[in-house]
Amino acid sequence: MYNKQLYFRTLLLIALGVFVIIWAFKGRNFDFSIIGVAFSAAGATMLIDQILFKLIIWKLAPDFFYKWLTNIPYLGGCWEGHLHSSYVYPETGQQGDPIPAKMEITHDFDSIHIKMETDKSYSSSYVSDISIDEGKQKFLCYLYGNDADKDRDINPKHDGAVKLRIKHDGELRLEGHYWTGRKTTGKMEFKRITKKNSHA
Repeated sequence: MYNKQLYFRTLLLIALGVFVIIWAFKGRNFDFSIIGVAFSAAGATMLIDQILFKLIIWKLAPDFFYKWLTNIPYLGGCWEGHLHSSYVYPETGQQGDPIPAKMEITHDFDSIHIKMETDKSYSSSYVSDISIDEGKQKFLCYLYGNDADKDRDINPKHDGAVKLRIKHDGELRLEGHYWTGRKTTGKMEFKRITKKNSHA
């Protein structure tokens, strides 16, 4: 999600800065009270980490961290696109038309969750992450469980895997493929419609 080494170095620098400020205000004495100063600095840094960075700044301006702390763009929001499935319908012996789909991505500071819905079924991720390969290509990868509201005899509950390339060339897009436990595969392509995180 983010560059953990750089983030921890940033927190360490903040803690050192807070320590020096508190120590200076306490008279710059080196005695046992320095232990309390260290704990105060650690507590202040935790508040900066948990409240300022992860709650306030991330919620209000998640793109603030892009490029200096993470090279992954913020993906949260609602996406619309299509699925192109290899599933062959028994009644026609042919593949169907592209299936319109909506996807909601909840992208928090250190986690990401994906929900997707079509007019036939809905799915939700249970393992998800963003990976970068040796060629610096970025991918949203996740495992999901899928269920259907109707026609479960021809669309049974199943698990699957998705690998979507994050394309950021002027506009943000997700394109890639999926595989299911029903031995079907397909292509997925999405464009973001809104940026707001959904926690519903």
